[in-house]
Amino acid sequence: MVRIDPLRGADADVVARLQDDLWRATYSGLLPSRVLDGRDDADNVARWRERAVAHEEAGCSAEGARTLVAHDEDGVAIGWASTGPPRDDNPPTDTELWSLYLASRHHGSGVAEQLMEAVLPSRHPRLGADEVRMVRLRPAG
Repeated sequence: MVRIDPLRGADADVVARLQDDLWRATYSGLLPSRVLDGRDDADNVARWRERAVAHEEAGCSAEGARTLVAHDEDGVAIGWASTGPPRDDNPPTDTELWSLYLASRHHGSGVAEQLMEAVLPSRHPRLGADEVRMVRLRPAG
């Protein structure tokens, strides 16, 4: 059973580590290794902690992003989805899907669909151009 909740302080460290792991697994071979190796784990944890505090206080990040976290049956964060205001001029919608990440062991389980439904109920998000490009470049499987 998966539980989906707003980002909270208790999730920050786990989500930061998960993001690093997923970035390395997803973008290895697509991005230069210096980009992946140059990620600062401490900075990433600090950013996620800051986002979590903002979510607990205001329901969204300083940039207006709303993040929901999927937890497995043990309460461990296994993925997240974030939406926010569009980041380009003249957007066709008022909401953009900023990110959707899920631990590979849960691919095909329906959790990503649950996250999408939770973060964008009855909405049609606009994907950012960079996200579309990365989805197209990502190897199948």
